[in-house]
Amino acid sequence: MTDPKNITTQDFFTSLSDTKQHLIALFILFIIPFFLFTATTIGGKEFQRHDTTQWRAATESVFEYREAYDKEPLWVNNMFGGMPSYVVSMAKQTPHLDDLRKLFKNIFPAFQFWILFSGMYFLLILMKFRPLSATFGSLMFGLTTYIPIIIAAGHNTKFITLTYIPWVIAGYWLLTRKEESRLPGLLLFTVALVLNLRANHPQITYYFIYLLGFLWVFDTWSSYKKGEIAPWAKTTGLLALSGIIALMGHAETFLPLQEYSNYSLRGGSALNNSTGLSEGYAFAWSQGIKETWTLLVPNYFGGASPDYWGPKSFTSGPHYLGALALPFILLALLRQRSKIMYVFFAAGTLGMMFSWGGNFRLLNEFAFDYIPLFDKFRAPETWLTLTAFCYTVVAVYGLDWLVKFVSDKKSQIKDLYLPVGISAVVIIFVFVQLNTSDFKRPGEVASIANQIAQQNQVSPNNPQVQQRAEQYVNARMVPQREKKAKSDLLRLAIIFALAIGLIYLAFTKKISLSAALFGFILIVAYDLISVDKRYIPEDVIVDSNRNTERLLESQKTDLTSYIVENNSKNTSYPYRTFPLLDNPYSNAIPSYFYPQIGGYTGAKLSIIQDVMYNGGPLDIQSNNFNPQLLDLFNVKYLTYTSGLPLQGFEPVFEAERGVVYENQNVLPKAFFVDSVITVNSARQAFGYIQPQQIDLSETAVVETADQLTTSADPASSVEVTNYTGPEIYLKVSRSETGFLVLSEVYYPAGWSATLNGEEIPIYKTDYFLRGLEIPAGEHEIKLRFEPRSYKTGVILSWISLGFQILLASFIVFRVVKK
Repeated sequence: MTDPKNITTQDFFTSLSDTKQHLIALFILFIIPFFLFTATTIGGKEFQRHDTTQWRAATESVFEYREAYDKEPLWVNNMFGGMPSYVVSMAKQTPHLDDLRKLFKNIFPAFQFWILFSGMYFLLILMKFRPLSATFGSLMFGLTTYIPIIIAAGHNTKFITLTYIPWVIAGYWLLTRKEESRLPGLLLFTVALVLNLRANHPQITYYFIYLLGFLWVFDTWSSYKKGEIAPWAKTTGLLALSGIIALMGHAETFLPLQEYSNYSLRGGSALNNSTGLSEGYAFAWSQGIKETWTLLVPNYFGGASPDYWGPKSFTSGPHYLGALALPFILLALLRQRSKIMYVFFAAGTLGMMFSWGGNFRLLNEFAFDYIPLFDKFRAPETWLTLTAFCYTVVAVYGLDWLVKFVSDKKSQIKDLYLPVGISAVVIIFVFVQLNTSDFKRPGEVASIANQIAQQNQVSPNNPQVQQRAEQYVNARMVPQREKKAKSDLLRLAIIFALAIGLIYLAFTKKISLSAALFGFILIVAYDLISVDKRYIPEDVIVDSNRNTERLLESQKTDLTSYIVENNSKNTSYPYRTFPLLDNPYSNAIPSYFYPQIGGYTGAKLSIIQDVMYNGGPLDIQSNNFNPQLLDLFNVKYLTYTSGLPLQGFEPVFEAERGVVYENQNVLPKAFFVDSVITVNSARQAFGYIQPQQIDLSETAVVETADQLTTSADPASSVEVTNYTGPEIYLKVSRSETGFLVLSEVYYPAGWSATLNGEEIPIYKTDYFLRGLEIPAGEHEIKLRFEPRSYKTGVILSWISLGFQILLASFIVFRVVKK
C-alpha cells in the first residue's frame, strides 16, 4: 500500500501538517455524535430503553441487598425463583478504565461513539490510510444502522462491547507489525481486550475472534513464506500472553459465568443430553439470504415491523452499511492488490453466511455441531456486525486505491469502467428483483385468513375468507412496502450517481482530491444518519429527571400495592407471585415490586426453561400445565381477570385492571415430606412433576443414588429465621430422620448447606428445587451462596490489573529514559 506521505498531489488539506489533519478529522468524528444526540448531550434528555427498564426491574433485589449489607449478593431472589446475580448485574471489584464511563453517563451514547470512532480512526491510521479516508471508514462502521437500533432497544452491553472492537484490532496490528511497537501493542491489545470482555457481551467478542483468527493465520503464512517463523512465534507468544491476561482481567465475571453456562439454557438440557442451545432457538432471527440486500437498500424488506415482510418473526430495523459501500468495495476487490484486504473480506463474508443461520443450513448446521461455542449464541443476524466492520475496512481500501488513482497522472479513466459498470448492474438487478417481489410475509395471508375466520366463525379454508385476506394484504400492506423499497433503491442510485460525479470531478482536476474526500464523508454521514434516525423512536428519548426507578414506580397498580402489602405478612420471607396479567415469562417489571416465578433474561437456568417453556408443566399455554407446581413453588398470589379457571385460588382483591387471587394451598418456603422417590435421571424426575402423577406436598422426587429415608412426623417443625436470597437460615425439629424440601431453585455451583456447622449435601429435588436430609433432633441449618469461581476470579482480576499497570509503567520509563 502506498504511504499517504508519498502522494505528491498537494491541496488545501494535504498541505497542512499531519497534526492539523488529524485534529480536523477527529473534530469531525467528535462533532457528529455530539449533534446527532443533542437531546442527550446538551438537551437534558436521556434514552429510556426497554431492555434497560427490564434490567433495572430484574436487579431490584440486588440493589436492595447492596444497600442493606454493602456487598454483592451474587444471587437474585425476585426472578425465576432465584438465579446468580452476575447473570444480570454485578458491581466489579477490580477497577479499570471503563469505570470512567460513570463520569460521562449523562451524555450516553455520544461518549461511547467517541470511543468507537477514535478507535476505528486509530486503526485505519495504523493501516497507513490517509486521515480523511480513515474518517470515512470510521463513520461508515460507527453509523451502521444496527448500532442505533440496539441503542434504542437498550442493548447497552452489546453496543459498549462493539465500541472497543476497533481498539482490540488496533492492538493486534500494533503488536504484530513492528518490532519497536511490540510492547505498546501488547499493552493496547491487552487493555482493549480486557475492556471489551468487561463490557460483558461475549457473543460480540466471539464473532470478532474469528477476524483475529483469520489475521493470525494470514500472518503465520506470510512469516513462513518469508522465513521469519521464529520471530513470529515470539509474537504469537505475546498474543497468547495478552489473551490470558485479558481473560484474567475479566475473571471475576468470566469464571462464574462460564460455570453458570453449564447449567443455563446455553449449556443445553438434561432432558435431551444436549450441551448447547437447540437449533430452533439458536437459529431464531436468522437473516434471510435475500434479505442481505438491506446492507445496500435498508427498506428492501420494509425496514422495521410492522412493515417488515422478511423471514424473521419481527425486527426493529435492518442492517444497513451505506450506499457508498457498493462502489468502494468493488473498487477494492477489482483494483486493489493488497492481500490483507482479502482477509478482511473473507472474514466479513463468512460472517454474512453465518448470519443466514437456519436459511443456510449446509454451513450453519455443521458449525453448530462442530465449531466450539457456536451453539451458545442465538440471533444469527448479529454476525452482520462482523460483516459491517470487515466490509468497511475493504471499502476504505477501495477509497485508498481511488486516492492513488486520482493522484497518478498516468491513470486512465477506463480503469473505472468495470467497478462502476458492475455497481450499475447490481442496482439494476435489485430493481428487477423488487419488481418481481410480492412484498408479502411467509404465511401472512393464511394468518389473516385465520383471524377473519375466527371473527366470522367459519373455516379459514373458505374461498371467500382466503380472498378477503388476500385483498387485505394487497390493499393495506403491499403498496406501503413497495413504496418504501423503491424509494430507498432510488436513493441508492442517486448517491451512486453523486459518487461517480465526485470521482469524475477529482479525476479531471475540477476539484481537489481532498474536496472529493470531504464530499464522500459528507455523503456517508448524511446517508447513514438519515437512515439511523428512522430507528430511534421519539418516545425513547425522555427528560433526564425521568429515571428508570421513577418509570417503574409509575407502573405500580392497585393490584401491585395489595400484593406488596400482604406478601410477607406473618413470614420472614416474601411469597412468590404469578402475574398472569403481565406476560410473566418475558417481563421483569413485576420483579421490581415482588418476587415472581417468571422474569426476563436471555440466559435462564436450563431447568427453569424446561419447566416453564416449550410445553413444560408450568407453561401456561400447554396442556401439561400442572397447577400443583404453583403450590410447590411458594406462589401465594396470582393476577388475572375475573373467572380464573384454577381450583384453590380465591379472589381477595379486585380493581379496574384485574383481580388478585390467593392460593389457598400454597406450601411454605421449607417443609418436610412423608416419602421420597429416588430416580437415576433428570428425565425420570421430570416425568413425576407432570400433572396427576404424585402429590408433591407429601412426596419428593430426588435425583440421587443415595439411600434417603423420611416418614410422616406430625411433631416436626420448620422455621425460616433469615432469608436474604444468598443466605437462608432455618431452625428445624424432627423426632426421626426426614427429608426437607426447600422452595428455592436448585443450582449446585456455589450453594452450600450446613447442619449445626457441619456441611451436608443439597439434593436436586422435584427436578428444579432443593432438598436436604435432616437427622432427628433440633438443628440450625444455614444455606449460603458463595461460589469459589467468583473468589478466584477477583484474585485473578487484580493480578491482571497489576500486570497492566507494571507494563504501562515500564513503557513510560523507557520513553522517559530515551
